[in-house]
Amino acid sequence: MLDFVLPLYGHPWTTALAVVFVYLSVKGYVRRRMTWVDVPAVGPTGILTSYLGAIRYFRKGDEVLQEGYDKYSKGGIFKVPDFSKWTVIVSSSELLEELRKAPDDQLSFEDAMNDMLQLEWAMGREIIHNNYHLPLFRTHFTRDLGVMYPDIIDEIGAAFSDRISPQADEWISVKTLDTMQTIIARCANRTFVGLPLCRDQAFLDLNTGYAVDVVAGAEAIRLFPNFLKPLVARLYTPAESTAKKVTQMLRPVIEERLAQIKDEGKSYVNKPVDFLSLLLDYAEGQEREPENLAKRVLSISFAAISSTSMTFAQVVFFLASMPEYAAQLREEVESVTAEEGWTQEALSKCYKIDSFVKECQRFRGAGLTSSMRMAVNDYTFSNGTVIPKGTFVTTLSVIRHKDPRFYGETAKEFDGFRFSKMRENGESIGQHQAVSIGTDFLPYGIGRHACPGRFFAALMMKSMLAHIVLNYDIKMVSGKMPESHYLNSWCIPDASAEVMFRKRRK
Repeated sequence: MLDFVLPLYGHPWTTALAVVFVYLSVKGYVRRRMTWVDVPAVGPTGILTSYLGAIRYFRKGDEVLQEGYDKYSKGGIFKVPDFSKWTVIVSSSELLEELRKAPDDQLSFEDAMNDMLQLEWAMGREIIHNNYHLPLFRTHFTRDLGVMYPDIIDEIGAAFSDRISPQADEWISVKTLDTMQTIIARCANRTFVGLPLCRDQAFLDLNTGYAVDVVAGAEAIRLFPNFLKPLVARLYTPAESTAKKVTQMLRPVIEERLAQIKDEGKSYVNKPVDFLSLLLDYAEGQEREPENLAKRVLSISFAAISSTSMTFAQVVFFLASMPEYAAQLREEVESVTAEEGWTQEALSKCYKIDSFVKECQRFRGAGLTSSMRMAVNDYTFSNGTVIPKGTFVTTLSVIRHKDPRFYGETAKEFDGFRFSKMRENGESIGQHQAVSIGTDFLPYGIGRHACPGRFFAALMMKSMLAHIVLNYDIKMVSGKMPESHYLNSWCIPDASAEVMFRKRRK
């Protein structure tokens, strides 16, 4: 970035542009900050003093949101300051239900996502305005998970063997977040683009780096007025460069498959069952160009890898810091797979595995908020609260999960078998699965915009947990559960935390 900026320093027109930029940026910020939302606030509310609250929210988002929930949950709504806007938090079940039911032309999920991640600029307009790949993922890809499951299991075994291979009784130390991210990237891409590309480290690095590119790029783009955003995206965000590199790696695979489709039709012999095949089946015209297909693959990878990696790192931390769970989890997996083998259907009968993953998400999910929306026009809740046009609205997840009103006296305690016990007691069996959604379990959102990839994410995490308990003994290097870091509403696992792995003693 400095290589571009330094030669411009001192030019008169540069100074003029800087003045215009500062004026427009400040004008835009003040306009958004002055949009008054008449609900209680956590911290100061002045145009300038609220920035102190924004700094606190950025550094200690968990404390700010907990304070708001403790003070204002009876009223059902409050707001917290971000650097560029106020975020409204819906905290009561009644208003959360209204948020769920609100039509898209009043409270928009897509507008909220685009604002948060600046997707139109960070990923490209065509991804946002022609997102045909999302219905494909939600329906066809999810339907094919059972067919792809042998490949998922194969890749889990190969990835763990490559990354975590202790000798005999040796204990080895593993940086958990980085390792699990690599394994998840491999397993996900086995179902996205297949072998051998899913095992190409350069390809995996581009996939995992893309998530960082998009998030960092969004923060940079948001600082600029709208008319400068396309320029900023091209100059200062590496997402476009990453997409071009991925295109180069995918091009031979795409061209080979297109040639087979041309010669034999869409149902050619030995056609791979993966997401790329789905894209080729349904893409038309320019969308069949390798660059456009690569962007679709990257956008799905971004959604599938980043949050799943953070969530599963917490699963490993909980298991390593509470080894008393391992024996029962292991016994369940051995019993089910001995009778039914390794199938998606068999995994669905591992209630304790499912429960452990769900409890980790309840207790320490990847985000403190969920179900984001943006007001398309002024919106009025049933209690009379008016949400001005352009306001960001969301709800709480982890903090709400720890409310005794929803999970009883043990809500603030970790119970890995909480949900399996509920299922065994016959309490609304479907409601207590890891993929279930509702106002008392919000990691995947609610309503028609609930995460379409939750079935895939849960399947991978449960399969990886089953693999770990069957093949390893694990423990924390530090002997205790690592602390997480909170930035705004993100719950980020300690990237330096290490877990010890040893081949399982039988």
